[in-house]
Amino acid sequence: MTKSQWGGIAAFMVVTTLVGCSGGSNEPSGMYNAADAERLATLAPQTPGWPPWPQEPAAKPPSSGESLEEMAAKDPILAEYRRRTADLEAHDEWESWNKWVDDDKLANLVVGVSDSPADAHVAFMASNDLARAYGAKYGFVVKAEKVDGLGDEAWRLWTHSNGREVTYHWRRDNLGVEVHVFCYGECEPDTDANVDAAARAWADAIDEVALSARS
Repeated sequence: MTKSQWGGIAAFMVVTTLVGCSGGSNEPSGMYNAADAERLATLAPQTPGWPPWPQEPAAKPPSSGESLEEMAAKDPILAEYRRRTADLEAHDEWESWNKWVDDDKLANLVVGVSDSPADAHVAFMASNDLARAYGAKYGFVVKAEKVDGLGDEAWRLWTHSNGREVTYHWRRDNLGVEVHVFCYGECEPDTDANVDAAARAWADAIDEVALSARS
C-alpha cells in the first residue's frame, strides 16, 4: 500500500460524501446545520511539535463516476455500512470534508450533521466499524477503543499500513466528526503515541470551536 492509497482507513469519506449531501438546512433551533459543518471542515490541523502543514487543503479529486450502489456491490465492507445506515439516507444530512497533505504526512477532516442526535449516533457507530474493517483490510489494527473527554461519545483507532495512522470519531449532539492523521515520513518521534497526541490535539481544537458555536 502506498500513501496514494491512504483511502483504506479514510475510504468512508467517499461514502459519507456520497450519502450525506441532501440538504441539512432544516435542523431544529439549537442543532448543528450545514453551515456549521462547512465552517468546521476548514479548520486546519493543529499538531503541536510537528512540522507545519500546508496552509490550504489539497484539491479534491474528481468523482469516480460510480454510484454508491455500484461501489457497494464490489465492497462487502461498504455494503454492510450502507445496510446499517439505510434509514439515514432518506433524511436531511450534510457532510463537508478536507484533507491536508505533504511529503511526510496526511490529515483528513470530515464533518457531518444529521437530523437528530439519535441519527448521528447510528452514523457514529457504523462509521467506527467501517473504519476498523478498512484498517484491517489495508494494514492491521493496533487499537480500537472508546475515549473520554471528547463530545458526547468518542472513539479512536490506531492502525499501521506503510506508516502510523490514528483516527478519532466523535459525536456532539447531531454533529459527527472524524479526524485522521497518517504519518508515512518524518514525524519524530516515530511512535503511535506521538501520532495519537497530534490527532487528539486537532480533535480537541475542533470540538472546542464546535462547542463554542452552541454557547
